Amino acid sequence: MPVRILWAVNVPLPAASDALGLPRTPFGGWLSTMTQGLAQVPGVRLGVAMRAPVGELRMADVNGIRYYALPESGRGGLDARDGDCARVLADFQPDLLHAEGSEMAYTRRLLQAWQGPRLLSLQGVINGIEPHYLGGLAFGPMLAAGRWRQVLAMAGMVANKRLRFVPRLRGERDTLALAGHVMGRTPWDRAQAWALNPSAHYHHCARTLRPAFSSRRWGVDACERHAIFLGNSAVALKGVHVALDALVLLRRQFPAARLVIAGPRPDDSRGLRRILGYQAYLLDRIAQLGLQAAVEFTGPLDADAMAGRMAGCHAYAMASLIENSPNTLGEAMLLGMPCVSGHAGGAPGMARDEEEALFFRAGDAVGLAWRLQRIFASDELAVDLGRAAHARATATHDPERNLRDLLTAYRTILGREVGP
Repeated sequence: MPVRILWAVNVPLPAASDALGLPRTPFGGWLSTMTQGLAQVPGVRLGVAMRAPVGELRMADVNGIRYYALPESGRGGLDARDGDCARVLADFQPDLLHAEGSEMAYTRRLLQAWQGPRLLSLQGVINGIEPHYLGGLAFGPMLAAGRWRQVLAMAGMVANKRLRFVPRLRGERDTLALAGHVMGRTPWDRAQAWALNPSAHYHHCARTLRPAFSSRRWGVDACERHAIFLGNSAVALKGVHVALDALVLLRRQFPAARLVIAGPRPDDSRGLRRILGYQAYLLDRIAQLGLQAAVEFTGPLDADAMAGRMAGCHAYAMASLIENSPNTLGEAMLLGMPCVSGHAGGAPGMARDEEEALFFRAGDAVGLAWRLQRIFASDELAVDLGRAAHARATATHDPERNLRDLLTAYRTILGREVGP
């Protein structure tokens, strides 16, 4: 009899979008890579339950995987209905429920509905993220500068944290309490798991990233000189404001230096988002610093476009105040780019300082600028860092090794053979 593994994920996966009538999104690429590899293992039957913007439960079989689109419910659409969860579990009848992400009510709903073996994979642990959520920003400097647009934007950030983010912290603690087994990939998430559920058994398994980043390589002679790639500007903890301050310093020595930032364009925001929240703050901060011509927001990118834009830049910067294991850092390392990263969360576990990346104290714009100028000033350093980063990331994100680690965890939990 095959071992039946049901994954629960928080985003619709592209592989099933057409079959389920869902819009395609650029999110969840690493989940698709992992699940598609697992589905090829002899003796494994895989199901994937996805929180999705649908009115009724949908299901479809695609390439040997049974996909379920569960209607979003609850505040912010972060939950699912008990009845839909029960229908999925009754239809698939898993031997093991493997839930991805501790931060949303949907995960907790499924864990509560299933009384058999459970494995919870950690993504961002929001109880560990909470102290850094506002990215070190405060009202004082904005008031002193008379930047009322920034003050208003900051008020939106504070309100969002208090009304939407903080209430989720207890739910995450409850979710972790339900998990007898936890899977992570960095020293930071292992510490967070221990703090929130010291009795849970911890399993290590790195992520297998999107193939587009393994098939392309960065080259110092092919990149845009002094262009810096950042992976996200959605919230203050991503530290784009730190990168802006660093850019001001860099442009004294390298006048063409600029930021290329993946993800939605702040100018595309609608309604209150144009005046409240981090994206509104960034627009005013960019204008205040006179950097309008030196900052590009790419808009959403699929994997191929992301790899191309990233490899076309001179360096990658991870400016976040906190992360677990930022996918964009791993992707930049796979490309063989010279990388600069804040010493934050699990990032130091992904690369060695001065060998595979250059690390700075998270939130320190001067430290970020100094390390970027070292890369800009020395092609030899850039190439050496990129070569070492590629070797480290190729080992960390090796699909076969990660699949073996995953199957080892399943065998430990179930007490039986899983796969060959």
